[in-house]
Parts: sequence; structure tokens; C-alpha cells
Amino acid sequence: MVSSLAHAQSSVTLYGTLDEAVAYYNNAGGHSVVEMQSGDNAASYWGLKGSEDLGGGLKTVFTLESSFNITNGQLSGNRIFAHQSFVGIAKDSLGTLTMGRQFDPTVDLVQPITGDAIGGPVFTTPGDADNNDDTVWINSSVKYASPTYAGFQYELMYGFGGLAGNTTGGQSYSAAAAYNNGGLTLATGYLFSKNDVNGNGAADLTQNNSVTPLYDSTPMFGSRQIFQAAAQYVIGSLTANVRYSNAQYKPYTNYGAFNRTETFNIGAAAMQYQFNPAFSAGLSYVYTRSSGASSATYNTLGANGIYTLSKRTSLYAAAGYSHASGTTFSADGSAIVAAGGTIGDLTSSSSNRTQATAILGITHKF
Repeated sequence: MVSSLAHAQSSVTLYGTLDEAVAYYNNAGGHSVVEMQSGDNAASYWGLKGSEDLGGGLKTVFTLESSFNITNGQLSGNRIFAHQSFVGIAKDSLGTLTMGRQFDPTVDLVQPITGDAIGGPVFTTPGDADNNDDTVWINSSVKYASPTYAGFQYELMYGFGGLAGNTTGGQSYSAAAAYNNGGLTLATGYLFSKNDVNGNGAADLTQNNSVTPLYDSTPMFGSRQIFQAAAQYVIGSLTANVRYSNAQYKPYTNYGAFNRTETFNIGAAAMQYQFNPAFSAGLSYVYTRSSGASSATYNTLGANGIYTLSKRTSLYAAAGYSHASGTTFSADGSAIVAAGGTIGDLTSSSSNRTQATAILGITHKF
């Protein structure tokens, strides 16, 4: 009789991104602002990820990511691992199954081929109404990511939610699929989330500008559903993409003015050109239209330039302009107010119809 001892192979990687910038806004909440901001071009966070070989091509995987504001060192959302925290099982031929706090499938498969991946929040939707800038995380979730079959991949997610006295509160479900063939990539996805108590349900509601209903500290008893579709084509040094999304915010109680579903329709286009190995520049346009109890239109232009100093460090400059018309909600949803110019989800909305920004920053990855 012959016996053998197998030693499992394992690895752990420390990594992260540090992003800091100086930003100017002509109007943020009623006055001009010059301030330092963290995470304008990329989120500031550090993480640990690892795997253990279980044999037969099967392995355990985990990720722990802690996001923070590099300007003052504060943790995001008072969570140690606010960015992501999950553990799971993976096999190349079967896919990956993970459990914990995670991004939904639309973030994994749709967002990477939109303007946000090129220019960050300056290129995204005002107030991030459709989660194009990845401001939704799903707690208590199970996610399956398939292998890639001839360029096609899909992901499925279910968030259990569950609150005291309400076992279905905070439930979420999401699905997305992507197809890549040479320079062409197509992707689409759907997310439904019950956010019955702001910050304690399946998804966080974190925006500080007057685009989405209940954008301040009022608890969100309701749901949101988001559909997204995007297409991107890369030819030589040019990357161009277009996207469409539909987001619906439904109240489960009467907040006064916010008393029925508010719908956002968003269309956007972006492009980036790599002039040389060190320098690239991009442009974007985002059209956002809301309807329901309130009705507003936002036209947003963005531009950026990135100069790479090394494989890990880059300098960037960005500019944005937004013009709003129509009406939106007060912070608590009780009244209709004039819509203010809003560039992405960077700062408070303007107190008038327009908002402009100029940003200079540095990004370092490790």
C-alpha cells in the first residue's frame, strides 16, 4: 500500500488604490467651494484577497476591501470592510460562487464599458441615480459568476436582506450578461433592491445631492429597480461607448411630494483616445430625464486627461458642466423644489440651474 500527502497551495495579496484631488465648484449648495476630495478618479481603498487550492481544480477564494477618505482617514459608512467582503468557492470550468457584501452583477459586467470607467464620477449620472458609479452594495448576498464561453459571461445574485420584524426587508436580486468579440463588447443587467431602512437594508443610499428622492438622512422605505445596457468598441487607440439605463424609485409610504414612483431615463456617450503610452484624454455627454411626482432634465458634459508617471502612479485633470431644468424633491421628499445643476455624485447640487467643476488629482495603486 502506498499513500501520499497533498499540501494545499494558498496565496494572499495586499493591494489598493489611493486617490486624492483638489476640486473647485462654482456652486455647491449655494456657494463656491475649493476643497480636497478623495476618490474622484478612483475609489480610495485597500484590500486583501486570496485563495486556497482544494484539489481537482477547486479553490476557496476571499476578498476583504476597506474604503476610506484619504483626506481625513475616515472609514466609509463606519464599516471596516465597506467596499467588499466575501468568501466563496471557484473552479475554472464551473464558475465562482461567493457570499457576503458585494457589488451587484451590473457593476461587474456593465459599468466597465461605460463612461464612468473612463472618467470617473465626472462622466457618470447626476446623483448616480442608476448606480453607474457603483454606489450600491448588496449585503447578505450570494453571487454566481459563470466561466466565459466563447466571449459570453453572465452573473446572478440574490440578497437575503432581513430586518427585525420584516424578514423580506432589504431583499435584492440582480442579473447581468456580457459578450466580447474582438474590439466589441455588449452588456446588459438588472437590479431590484428593497431598501426598507436606509443603510440597514440590502443596499446603501449615500448620495448628498438633490437628484434622487430622499437623498439626505431620511430613511428610505421603498424600492429601486435599475435596468442598464451598454456597448463599447475599441479600435486602435480609440475607445468609444454608449449606454442607456432606466431607474425607478418606488416609495412604500407617502412622503408628501414623493408619493409615487419616480422614473429616470438616462442616455450617455463617452470616448477616450490614447495619444501615447503616457497620455490619454476623454469626453462624455450624459442626458438624464426624471418623471413622476417631479420632472427634471439634466445635461452634463465631462472632459478629462490622464498622464501616467509609472505603472502605478498617474496624474489627472477633469472638468464638468451640468445644466438642470424642471423640478426635483426636497431632502425629506415632502416638497417639490427647483432642480439644481449636478455633476455626477461628487458634491451637493447647485442652488441654481448650473454647476461647473475643475479637478486636479493623483492616483497611486499598490
